Amino acid sequence: MYLTQGLHRCAQQSPDRAAVIFGERSETFSELHGRVARLAGAMQKLGMKTGERVAMLALNSDRYIEYLLSVWWGGGVVNPVNIRWSVAEIVYSLDDCDTVILIVDDHFLPMVATIADSARRRPVLIYAGEGSAPAGMLSYEQLISYTAPVDDSFRGGDDLAAIMYTGGTTGQPKGVMQSHLNLWSSTVSRMAEYRHFEGTTVSLHAAPLFHIAAMARAVGHFTAGDTHVVLPSFDPSAVLETIERHKVEELLLVPTMLQAVLEHPDFGARDLSTLKRIYYGASPISAAVLDTALAVLPGIEFFHAYGLHPSITQPQRGLAGSTARPVAPASASR
Repeated sequence: MYLTQGLHRCAQQSPDRAAVIFGERSETFSELHGRVARLAGAMQKLGMKTGERVAMLALNSDRYIEYLLSVWWGGGVVNPVNIRWSVAEIVYSLDDCDTVILIVDDHFLPMVATIADSARRRPVLIYAGEGSAPAGMLSYEQLISYTAPVDDSFRGGDDLAAIMYTGGTTGQPKGVMQSHLNLWSSTVSRMAEYRHFEGTTVSLHAAPLFHIAAMARAVGHFTAGDTHVVLPSFDPSAVLETIERHKVEELLLVPTMLQAVLEHPDFGARDLSTLKRIYYGASPISAAVLDTALAVLPGIEFFHAYGLHPSITQPQRGLAGSTARPVAPASASR
């Protein structure tokens, strides 16, 4: 089994179904399949050999989804950069895992020159923004346009898939190595127990994709073949508008995000009838917030996901309509 398997299946069986939606952009599974294969080929030409690290410093976008799949397709290892880090912390992580390519969006463009000049091994810089590529950087879109698609490397098992860095609160951040089997087995265990990865679910990404919680959910939806709706960052008004507009069925929020959504003035005015599940985690949730959520969102299932930041999270189930806390816990994957 391999992490790109769902993309192959959906490109074959439902090529015209929406795969990723970001703002006014939308791409089908057929389009995503082609862009992933071309971006993988471009990165291989730029030095991404088997097992080489590729980093992305960016807010959430459709391109972040493509980045994850393309690196795995091409045989590389993803190194999602913590968007809250300083330049020094970013450079440390790039040096520590010997990153060969760094993809950057508009939001972090002002940091690029200092990062590149400070890194022990200057990475190839790819601009994944909305304008023309600045001097010294390659255009993400032009690389896809001008590169022929390559075959999937079909890496899997104990092959390294991701390096996720700890927060560095008690010292230097540490790179935690996740194999393809780590990501795959965690995904399959969640699919087997909760049976909510239906292959037609519309899922909203509002939490940052550099974090394992959001990335692991993305992997689950890659595997099932679900539709990804992506917000660049969390905004309660945008979350409510997006749920209504795209008929979102599930999303992941940390408790403070959930509280902000519940307390937003637009909450009662938006049509949230398609919403079926909310995952929450990253910090304890207060009884007051959970009880309020259960009361104002009747019929929705709530799942508590837990785990250390760089490790795989594992959800517990709490059923809406009850004030009981999460039940039937499963042990976190190691």
